[in-house]
Amino acid sequence: MKIPAIVMCMGATGLGVTRSLGRREIPVIGFDYNKNATGFYSKFCQRKILTIDPLIDPEQCLNDLLKFAKKLNYKAVLLPGADRYVSFVSEYHDKLSEYFVFNIPNTQLLSNIVDKGKQYRLAQKFKIPIPRTLAPCNLEDMRRGYKQFQFPLFVKGISSNHWVKRFKSKGFLTKNVKELEDVLIKVFGYKLLPVVQEIIVGPNKNHFKVCAYYSKEKELKCLFSTQKTRQFPVDFGVGSYMKSQYHEELINLSRSFFEGIDYTGVGSIEFKLDERDQKFKFIELNPRFWQQNIQATYAGVNFPLANYLDCLGEKVDEQFKFNENICFIDIIQDIRSFIRNKKRKNITFKEWFQSLKNVDCHSYLAKDDLIPAIYQLKKLVNYLIVVISKLFFKKINNFIDSLN
Repeated sequence: MKIPAIVMCMGATGLGVTRSLGRREIPVIGFDYNKNATGFYSKFCQRKILTIDPLIDPEQCLNDLLKFAKKLNYKAVLLPGADRYVSFVSEYHDKLSEYFVFNIPNTQLLSNIVDKGKQYRLAQKFKIPIPRTLAPCNLEDMRRGYKQFQFPLFVKGISSNHWVKRFKSKGFLTKNVKELEDVLIKVFGYKLLPVVQEIIVGPNKNHFKVCAYYSKEKELKCLFSTQKTRQFPVDFGVGSYMKSQYHEELINLSRSFFEGIDYTGVGSIEFKLDERDQKFKFIELNPRFWQQNIQATYAGVNFPLANYLDCLGEKVDEQFKFNENICFIDIIQDIRSFIRNKKRKNITFKEWFQSLKNVDCHSYLAKDDLIPAIYQLKKLVNYLIVVISKLFFKKINNFIDSLN
């Protein structure tokens, strides 16, 4: 019997991990607080564990996981696919390691990565270019520190985990001092700490991501790099259309950072070319699987499999070469991206439609695993019905008001 992998987070990220393992006949158990997570509907997800959000009640989440583990006569592999689960596994490292095997950065390093302010200082230590960045503790800090900055500025959270509990977006774009102060007053009012950064100027295609897997012995086993074509939201969003591209400069830069901090586990680093000075600027390092991880598998680098085998002490082949021009799409988000970009005259319908012909893999759609895509389509239809209904009733109400 093969040891199962417990995939923690069964949205698009976990679905990609699940398929990469399931197609290699590795049993997958889905773990998530969202009972409607799309990955649960994959035929490769043999069982699901529903729990509570670890950001709300980590102790209960731990109890749910340990309750399951105590029924096993082996140690299953934990594969966290979201920030909240990486932090959760790190926080309860000792208790979980009695029943599971996993590979994430050590607790001290992870705390320096999760805190965006500390992460940027780490990047600077290894001479990784970053945009002008400030991590103010209050308005006075901001007023003293931002004067050399050039608007517009982007405000995001020091901690993604705490930020997403309060705000749905990645952050806020501010065009002047008043907007910046208004946003920071709101952020500080929620007792959150922000990061304020200059915008890296350039189109979506200037975004690149370098992904790596380092074994428990800190040996590099997997490498992959990919370029964004489109994203949603269009200015500060998640890649909706991406193409695998070997970018030696960014790979070397990423390796120097990963290896300089003694990194272990899965990680991805985002960069963007700044058109003002033609330099690649560091955006962030994420210590987990990324949403488009299935693209790397299609390109020939199976990160979930490498992570799984390494955790079990089995041989992991080095995977440094991959197929270029492998295209990934999240069709629903890409349609939204196309609509926004077309309004800005950044793309024509013909250009967008032509790009669809080159797609190799999807966020949800797969010929051998159709149910997740059908379920996602059902959610989209329900969403559209609600939106259309609201617009219809709004027009009715406006008409009635006009009669009065």
